[in-house]
Amino acid sequence: MESNEVVEVAKCGCCGMREECTLDYIGWVKERFGGVWVCGLCQEAIKDEQARLGVGVEAAMLVHSKFRETTDVDPTVCIARSLLHLLKKVISSTNTTATTPSSHP
Repeated sequence: MESNEVVEVAKCGCCGMREECTLDYIGWVKERFGGVWVCGLCQEAIKDEQARLGVGVEAAMLVHSKFRETTDVDPTVCIARSLLHLLKKVISSTNTTATTPSSHP
């Protein structure tokens, strides 16, 4: 990012997460999502809903918003839980591999 680019904190219209973004990027995202800024995670979820359901952006955003209502209120907590779960799986698989006896003599 160039030092002369203006940066602003944008709040996701779906999950409420905040990100620092350039004004150009904020405008680019809003242009593609009906005037609403959405974070990268929600963008991917909306794209997945579009592909899965064969619907437009607005309909996919509604589906994603309904899903968001059934999950944690704080997106940071949800992300932290997911990372913790992933870390536990990695540690568990590493321990299983390390304690499994080798079939070689």
